[in-house]
Amino acid sequence: MKTLATLTLILLAGGVVAAPPAPAPRPATPRVPAVAPLPREVKPFPLSVADTQEIVVFAPNRPVRIRLAVLVEGKSIIEAWEAKLRAAFNHFDRNKDGFLNAAEVQNIFSDTGVAQMLQNGYYQPTPQDLPTLERLDTDKDGKVSFHEYAAYYKASTALLLRPQPPAAENPYGAAITEALFKLMDANGDGKLTKDEVKGVEKLLATKDTDEDECLSQAELVPNFNDPRLRQFGGAQPNGLPAPRPTAAQTVFTYEPGRIPGTLTQQLLKHYDKNGDFELTREESGFDEETFARLDKDGNGQLDGPELDAWRTGPADIEVTLSLASKPIDCMAKVTTDRETLARRGFKLTQMDAGRVIIRTGRQPIEFWAFTNTVNYQQPSLKVSYAYLFTQAAGGKDHVTEKDLNGPNAVQFQFLRTMFDGADADGDGKLTKAEFDAYFDLQDSFRNAALALTPAIQTPTLFQLLDANGDGKLSVRELRTAWDRLLALEPNGGDVVTRAAITPSVSLRVSRGMDRYFANQGQAAFRAANQNQQVTVPQKGPAWFRKMDRNADGDVSRSEFLGTRAEFDAMDTDHDGLISLEEAEAWDKKMRPAEEKK
Repeated sequence: MKTLATLTLILLAGGVVAAPPAPAPRPATPRVPAVAPLPREVKPFPLSVADTQEIVVFAPNRPVRIRLAVLVEGKSIIEAWEAKLRAAFNHFDRNKDGFLNAAEVQNIFSDTGVAQMLQNGYYQPTPQDLPTLERLDTDKDGKVSFHEYAAYYKASTALLLRPQPPAAENPYGAAITEALFKLMDANGDGKLTKDEVKGVEKLLATKDTDEDECLSQAELVPNFNDPRLRQFGGAQPNGLPAPRPTAAQTVFTYEPGRIPGTLTQQLLKHYDKNGDFELTREESGFDEETFARLDKDGNGQLDGPELDAWRTGPADIEVTLSLASKPIDCMAKVTTDRETLARRGFKLTQMDAGRVIIRTGRQPIEFWAFTNTVNYQQPSLKVSYAYLFTQAAGGKDHVTEKDLNGPNAVQFQFLRTMFDGADADGDGKLTKAEFDAYFDLQDSFRNAALALTPAIQTPTLFQLLDANGDGKLSVRELRTAWDRLLALEPNGGDVVTRAAITPSVSLRVSRGMDRYFANQGQAAFRAANQNQQVTVPQKGPAWFRKMDRNADGDVSRSEFLGTRAEFDAMDTDHDGLISLEEAEAWDKKMRPAEEKK
């Protein structure tokens, strides 16, 4: 009303009032297409690992150069490492803001402590390497990003793939071979015939002391683990000969592009038969294609500079090994195509998904992604300290720092040092779930380091018979032993001599903590002497896997829980064993009838 009255007075006074201008229309807001928010950090990962290695093997007939790529669960080593560091970063980021503040940084694993875990499995922070905000915050913005956090772990990252020196020759392998050869050689003529090899199956009746329908080394050669077998010279138990000395080194491991020039001189010294400091094609053993590529002047001789082109040029063979947490998921793959391998004179045999063998002449070169299924290490720290946690809790579902003081303070010292790092929510109460999560995080680092172990081993006769390398001879392995041994005999004919046993070169990638057991000779030795758990079969119908109690890949009549008629119906080749193929065929045959029901 006041406004209307004022307007009336103005009109009476003769004033002119213009209508208030209409408000200008707002410009239309342009539509911005929706986009995903940019990640907080776009910097590349600050560390790197050389996950390929150059391998040179001095085989009897020729030198072989191999480029070996190593993966973890199908990913590059640095990708797997980044994932572990990311999980640890997220664990210690208590307020979940994507950064670590000064208090959070104090709880992270130290770089030297992680390096110690990678080498021996134990984490122990050291006073001289305590992580601090000042040390990690390189851009001085008062907080630590994941990029800065990851860059801190230089020492531990350098240990992710560690080439090991070549494993020594098995010191008692020759003695085992001689003892087993003597056992099989019924007429003592130093040669094994087909009938003599097949006769080994009869030893199941007298030698199979644990009645698992398999023969172990301990059953065949009872004294083979006698400590005197490791001594050179002197009297040997049971008439066994003294072990042979370690074989000369013939396998070398280098980082990519780091094969030294001195290798050329070693090649000439090793393969030059007439001492003219050049290699003919016959001396080098190279295939025609490789030799022609290297022989630039076409004179039929390879001099030093021409051999240098082999050292620095493309590898003869390219291989990828991918390690996984389960043996069945490990992968060994030769990426050089088979036609190229054949032209270069190599023969490829894929033993299983994680193991492949390449032969040049009579020299086998084995590549193996090895994951140990038996824990030979000391009990886990998690198990040991879980007992202390229970004692400190005294019936409660958590532990406080007060619980760690008092008369048992020394006993609980480790729990006190890890308390802040494990107390994920920072409430002063360490629950069992927080305790377990902290140790699981440490365990993820313990298994991160990989070891590349070359070995030069003369396989024992037992190992040649043991096709799957499980440390025992199954009935099927005994029945197929003759064909496998005869194929290795260089002299031809219809007998097997000791010449069939050729030193083999192997390159095995394993977890760093498994490297002591990656040697096939050690694995067979331990499998024969330790009460390890039987590996559960991974393939076949459920009933087949459960009945195969000795895990030899077959179900015998004594293992079979059905009737004789059912066993005979499944055992289509009537060899007294139900194989995986027969089990799957029977399962496929019976499935339609079951589905109709």
